[in-house]
Amino acid sequence: MFKLLGSQVAEDFAIELADAFLKRCPPSTADRPTIGLARAIDDVCNRAADFQRSKRLGVYGRAKFGTEFKVKLKEYGYTPDFVDELTTRILIGMSGK
Repeated sequence: MFKLLGSQVAEDFAIELADAFLKRCPPSTADRPTIGLARAIDDVCNRAADFQRSKRLGVYGRAKFGTEFKVKLKEYGYTPDFVDELTTRILIGMSGK
């Protein structure tokens, strides 16, 4: 079997992005819509899109990224609905649609 080269890179970036989001917007503040939350979401979406443009992840790489990102945010205490919504938004931005 062969190993897809981008999968570990995608997982590592997902963890880095989740950590950055945690620092800017802790779970206790994610329930209230604020300008800070909107900016944090825009920032992670833009960083993910830039990462996609530079690494050109395929479907499998984006799936690994999304899964790892969701797992980390749930571990940090964000609500499942918030995590699903944010992850979907990021993945749509990464796919260019």
